[in-house]
Amino acid sequence: GKMTINQARVETSLKELQRLKCMQEEAICAHKDIAAFLESLEKGMEVLTPKGFISRELSLGKFKGPIQYMTWKEMESILCPGLSLITLDPKTAHPNLVISEDRTSVWHGDVKQMIPDNPERFDSSVAVLGLEAFNKGKWYWEVEVAKKTKWTVGVARESISRKGCCPLTPTDGFWLLRLRNSLELKALDVPSFSTVLKSSLSKMGIYLDYEGGQVSFYNAEDMSHIYTFSSTFTEQLLPYFCPCLNDSGDNLEPLSIIHAQK
Repeated sequence: GKMTINQARVETSLKELQRLKCMQEEAICAHKDIAAFLESLEKGMEVLTPKGFISRELSLGKFKGPIQYMTWKEMESILCPGLSLITLDPKTAHPNLVISEDRTSVWHGDVKQMIPDNPERFDSSVAVLGLEAFNKGKWYWEVEVAKKTKWTVGVARESISRKGCCPLTPTDGFWLLRLRNSLELKALDVPSFSTVLKSSLSKMGIYLDYEGGQVSFYNAEDMSHIYTFSSTFTEQLLPYFCPCLNDSGDNLEPLSIIHAQK
């Protein structure tokens, strides 16, 4: 009968094994154990070939498809059950900020909204905090930043001053990464760390390990590391988002928290 593709593959493998076996035998000190091993492999394949191995397409099923991707997905589910589901807290948002209905996106609007200046609300930084507070564990979230010319993201202590301007450093309760002019990145550490990107970022990954005292930033497209802050955390931390001014439309795109369902 006609050979199936799988049989052809097995034949090719057998020929390759035979070739290897010949090479082994020609080797000056013929490693008899390797030759024997190859022979048993060959016999094993002969036994499997006609019935078991080929006709049971299902047994081959798990070897089809993008193995690396499947392995990564499997690892990802073990390491991290998914992105941390973070939403924005409108009570903290500067009056010029517009927040999407699902509370995952924020952008700077031209109109200052008439809303109460409650104690939690930023009055000069055009920022908003996440609703979820962290006081233990490891957390990872991603923020869509594509087409923006500037932004600031990271984490902040719950006790930070929301009124007026203050230094945005770890001492003051901020662990932030800032973009300016589309390509200039700066980690607001002491001393600060600056780098110029070769191409613009589209997704930022932020990783917080509370007990480990670490806040790390990644290019979420390829998980290349950008910067890590090391600190000791003693109080609740909140995700921090500043989409910056819209600059007459040049920086109108929102900052959007990526949720796995999207």
